Amino acid sequence: MAGIAERTGAAEKKETDMPKISRAFFYLTELPIRWGRSLPEITGWALAGRLNLMVPIAPVQCGIERASGIVRVRAEDVARLFHPDHPIHLSCAVIRILPTGALDPVYVTDPAGGIEVRLRDLMLDAGEVSDFEQVNDLLGIGTRSGRKKTGGNSGQGRPAAYEWETMLVDVMIDISENGLPDKQDDFLKLILDWFTENSADGMVPEVSTVRKRYAQIWWRLQDRL
Repeated sequence: MAGIAERTGAAEKKETDMPKISRAFFYLTELPIRWGRSLPEITGWALAGRLNLMVPIAPVQCGIERASGIVRVRAEDVARLFHPDHPIHLSCAVIRILPTGALDPVYVTDPAGGIEVRLRDLMLDAGEVSDFEQVNDLLGIGTRSGRKKTGGNSGQGRPAAYEWETMLVDVMIDISENGLPDKQDDFLKLILDWFTENSADGMVPEVSTVRKRYAQIWWRLQDRL
Protein backbone atom coordinates (compact mmCIF):
# COMPACT_ATOMS: atom_id res chain seq x y z
CA MET A 1 0.00 0.00 0.00
CA ALA A 2 2.84 2.36 0.87
CA GLY A 3 4.40 1.78 -2.54
CA ILE A 4 1.12 2.60 -4.29
CA ALA A 5 0.72 5.77 -2.22
CA GLU A 6 4.27 6.85 -3.02
CA ARG A 7 3.75 6.30 -6.74
CA THR A 8 0.43 8.15 -6.66
CA GLY A 9 1.98 11.04 -4.78
CA ALA A 10 4.88 11.19 -7.21
CA ALA A 11 2.50 11.20 -10.18
CA GLU A 12 0.41 14.00 -8.67
CA LYS A 13 3.54 16.04 -7.95
CA LYS A 14 4.80 15.50 -11.49
CA GLU A 15 1.47 16.67 -12.90
CA THR A 16 1.48 19.71 -10.61
CA ASP A 17 5.04 20.62 -11.59
CA MET A 18 4.27 20.61 -15.32
CA PRO A 19 4.72 24.11 -16.79
CA LYS A 20 1.60 25.97 -17.83
CA ILE A 21 1.13 26.63 -21.53
CA SER A 22 0.14 30.20 -22.33
CA ARG A 23 -3.09 30.78 -24.20
CA ALA A 24 -2.78 31.45 -27.90
CA PHE A 25 -6.17 33.11 -28.39
CA PHE A 26 -9.07 34.74 -26.57
CA TYR A 27 -12.65 34.68 -27.77
CA LEU A 28 -14.12 38.15 -28.23
CA THR A 29 -17.04 37.21 -25.97
CA GLU A 30 -14.61 36.52 -23.09
CA LEU A 31 -13.22 40.04 -23.00
CA PRO A 32 -16.14 41.93 -21.37
CA ILE A 33 -15.71 39.88 -18.19
CA ARG A 34 -11.91 39.96 -18.38
CA TRP A 35 -11.75 43.73 -18.90
CA GLY A 36 -14.89 44.86 -17.10
CA ARG A 37 -16.02 46.71 -20.25
CA SER A 38 -19.16 46.36 -22.33
CA LEU A 39 -19.13 44.40 -25.58
CA PRO A 40 -20.22 47.49 -27.59
CA GLU A 41 -17.23 49.39 -26.20
CA ILE A 42 -14.83 46.57 -27.11
CA THR A 43 -16.29 46.09 -30.58
CA GLY A 44 -16.00 49.84 -31.06
CA TRP A 45 -12.25 49.51 -30.52
CA ALA A 46 -12.21 46.76 -33.15
CA LEU A 47 -14.11 48.95 -35.61
CA ALA A 48 -11.60 51.74 -34.94
CA GLY A 49 -8.79 49.39 -36.00
CA ARG A 50 -7.30 48.94 -32.54
CA LEU A 51 -8.16 45.24 -32.21
CA ASN A 52 -7.65 42.58 -34.87
CA LEU A 53 -10.36 39.93 -35.15
CA MET A 54 -9.75 36.38 -36.31
CA VAL A 55 -11.83 33.32 -37.04
CA PRO A 56 -11.03 29.65 -37.73
CA ILE A 57 -12.20 28.46 -41.14
CA ALA A 58 -12.28 25.27 -43.18
CA PRO A 59 -10.46 25.40 -46.54
CA VAL A 60 -11.94 27.95 -48.96
CA GLN A 61 -10.94 29.07 -52.43
CA CYS A 62 -9.72 32.61 -53.00
CA GLY A 63 -9.20 32.82 -56.74
CA ILE A 64 -6.34 30.43 -57.51
CA GLU A 65 -5.25 30.24 -53.87
CA ARG A 66 -6.70 28.23 -51.00
CA ALA A 67 -6.89 29.45 -47.43
CA SER A 68 -7.68 27.69 -44.17
CA GLY A 69 -6.94 27.73 -40.45
CA ILE A 70 -6.96 30.97 -38.47
CA VAL A 71 -7.57 34.02 -40.66
CA ARG A 72 -8.23 37.64 -39.85
CA VAL A 73 -11.48 39.41 -40.73
CA ARG A 74 -12.18 43.12 -40.93
CA ALA A 75 -14.33 44.36 -38.07
CA GLU A 76 -16.50 46.35 -40.47
CA ASP A 77 -17.32 43.13 -42.36
CA VAL A 78 -18.85 41.58 -39.23
CA ALA A 79 -20.28 44.80 -37.74
CA ARG A 80 -23.80 43.40 -38.05
CA LEU A 81 -22.91 40.90 -35.33
CA PHE A 82 -22.19 43.75 -32.91
CA HIS A 83 -25.65 45.34 -33.14
CA PRO A 84 -27.63 44.87 -29.90
CA ASP A 85 -30.68 43.66 -31.84
CA HIS A 86 -28.77 40.99 -33.79
CA PRO A 87 -29.60 37.49 -32.42
CA ILE A 88 -26.39 36.05 -31.00
CA HIS A 89 -26.90 32.67 -32.68
CA LEU A 90 -27.27 34.11 -36.18
CA SER A 91 -24.29 34.48 -38.51
CA CYS A 92 -23.31 36.90 -41.21
CA ALA A 93 -21.53 36.18 -44.47
CA VAL A 94 -17.94 37.34 -44.88
CA ILE A 95 -16.55 37.45 -48.41
CA ARG A 96 -13.04 38.77 -47.73
CA ILE A 97 -10.39 37.48 -45.35
CA LEU A 98 -6.74 38.11 -44.48
CA PRO A 99 -4.79 34.82 -44.43
CA THR A 100 -1.71 34.44 -42.24
CA GLY A 101 1.02 36.84 -43.32
CA ALA A 102 -1.29 39.05 -45.41
CA LEU A 103 -1.86 42.76 -44.87
CA ASP A 104 -4.42 43.11 -47.66
CA PRO A 105 -7.63 41.08 -47.87
CA VAL A 106 -8.42 38.45 -50.49
CA TYR A 107 -11.91 37.59 -51.65
CA VAL A 108 -13.52 34.20 -51.09
CA THR A 109 -14.68 32.80 -54.43
CA ASP A 110 -15.76 29.34 -53.27
CA PRO A 111 -18.13 29.06 -51.53
CA ALA A 112 -19.65 31.84 -53.58
CA GLY A 113 -21.53 33.30 -50.62
CA GLY A 114 -18.40 33.58 -48.49
CA ILE A 115 -17.98 32.10 -45.02
CA GLU A 116 -20.54 32.24 -42.23
CA VAL A 117 -19.27 33.87 -39.03
CA ARG A 118 -21.04 34.12 -35.67
CA LEU A 119 -20.17 36.42 -32.79
CA ARG A 120 -18.96 33.50 -30.70
CA ASP A 121 -16.54 32.46 -33.48
CA LEU A 122 -14.49 35.66 -33.30
CA MET A 123 -11.08 35.44 -31.63
CA LEU A 124 -8.10 37.67 -30.86
CA ASP A 125 -4.42 36.81 -30.63
CA ALA A 126 -3.41 36.50 -26.97
CA GLY A 127 -0.23 38.51 -27.52
CA GLU A 128 -2.21 41.41 -28.98
CA VAL A 129 -4.70 41.19 -26.12
CA SER A 130 -1.81 41.43 -23.65
CA ASP A 131 -0.35 44.44 -25.48
CA PHE A 132 -3.73 46.18 -25.55
CA GLU A 133 -4.24 45.50 -21.85
CA GLN A 134 -0.86 46.95 -20.93
CA VAL A 135 -1.19 50.09 -23.04
CA ASN A 136 -4.69 50.84 -21.76
CA ASP A 137 -4.19 49.45 -18.21
CA LEU A 138 -7.31 47.33 -18.55
CA LEU A 139 -6.31 44.97 -15.76
CA GLY A 140 -5.62 47.78 -13.30
CA ILE A 141 -1.95 46.94 -12.80
CA GLY A 142 -0.40 49.99 -14.47
CA THR A 143 1.23 50.21 -17.87
CA ARG A 144 4.71 48.79 -18.20
CA SER A 145 7.50 50.54 -20.03
CA GLY A 146 8.83 47.29 -21.41
CA ARG A 147 8.16 43.59 -21.65
CA LYS A 148 10.20 40.71 -20.36
CA LYS A 149 12.70 39.41 -22.84
CA THR A 150 11.69 36.11 -24.32
CA GLY A 151 14.90 34.90 -25.88
CA GLY A 152 17.50 36.17 -28.29
CA ASN A 153 21.07 35.18 -29.03
CA SER A 154 22.74 37.65 -26.61
CA GLY A 155 24.41 39.48 -29.46
CA GLN A 156 25.99 36.36 -30.93
CA GLY A 157 25.27 34.52 -34.14
CA ARG A 158 24.98 35.69 -37.72
CA PRO A 159 24.32 39.40 -38.38
CA ALA A 160 20.84 40.66 -39.25
CA ALA A 161 19.92 40.13 -42.88
CA TYR A 162 18.03 43.43 -43.11
CA GLU A 163 18.78 47.05 -42.24
CA TRP A 164 16.35 47.09 -39.33
CA GLU A 165 17.86 50.06 -37.51
CA THR A 166 18.12 52.28 -40.59
CA MET A 167 14.54 51.41 -41.51
CA LEU A 168 13.28 52.25 -38.04
CA VAL A 169 14.95 55.69 -38.08
CA ASP A 170 13.39 56.54 -41.44
CA VAL A 171 9.96 55.27 -40.37
CA MET A 172 10.10 57.30 -37.16
CA ILE A 173 10.96 60.40 -39.22
CA ASP A 174 7.95 59.69 -41.43
CA ILE A 175 5.72 59.36 -38.36
CA SER A 176 7.05 62.62 -36.89
CA GLU A 177 6.10 64.40 -40.12
CA ASN A 178 2.84 62.65 -41.01
CA GLY A 179 1.61 61.20 -37.74
CA LEU A 180 1.21 57.64 -36.48
CA PRO A 181 -1.07 55.48 -38.67
CA ASP A 182 -4.38 54.72 -36.99
CA LYS A 183 -4.15 51.03 -37.78
CA GLN A 184 -1.38 48.60 -36.96
CA ASP A 185 -1.44 47.16 -40.48
CA ASP A 186 -0.76 50.61 -41.97
CA PHE A 187 2.24 50.98 -39.65
CA LEU A 188 3.56 47.60 -40.78
CA LYS A 189 3.03 48.63 -44.40
CA LEU A 190 5.29 51.63 -43.81
CA ILE A 191 8.02 49.23 -42.77
CA LEU A 192 7.49 46.86 -45.69
CA ASP A 193 7.34 49.79 -48.15
CA TRP A 194 10.68 51.01 -46.83
CA PHE A 195 12.32 47.66 -47.53
CA THR A 196 10.71 47.51 -50.98
CA GLU A 197 12.12 50.92 -51.85
CA ASN A 198 15.55 50.54 -50.21
CA SER A 199 16.51 46.88 -50.60
CA ALA A 200 19.61 46.59 -52.76
CA ASP A 201 18.99 42.93 -53.56
CA GLY A 202 15.19 43.05 -53.72
CA MET A 203 14.83 41.06 -50.50
CA VAL A 204 11.89 42.06 -48.27
CA PRO A 205 11.19 40.45 -44.86
CA GLU A 206 8.11 38.33 -44.30
CA VAL A 207 5.01 40.06 -42.98
CA SER A 208 4.98 37.69 -40.00
CA THR A 209 8.58 38.67 -39.14
CA VAL A 210 7.80 42.37 -39.30
CA ARG A 211 4.67 41.92 -37.21
CA LYS A 212 6.55 39.93 -34.57
CA ARG A 213 9.35 42.50 -34.32
CA TYR A 214 7.44 45.77 -34.59
CA ALA A 215 3.77 45.36 -33.65
CA GLN A 216 4.78 46.13 -30.06
CA ILE A 217 6.29 49.47 -31.15
CA TRP A 218 2.95 50.53 -32.64
CA TRP A 219 1.24 49.75 -29.33
CA ARG A 220 3.83 51.77 -27.39
CA LEU A 221 3.51 54.71 -29.76
CA GLN A 222 -0.26 54.56 -29.30
CA ASP A 223 0.40 55.01 -25.60
CA ARG A 224 2.78 57.95 -26.10
CA LEU A 225 1.44 59.96 -29.05
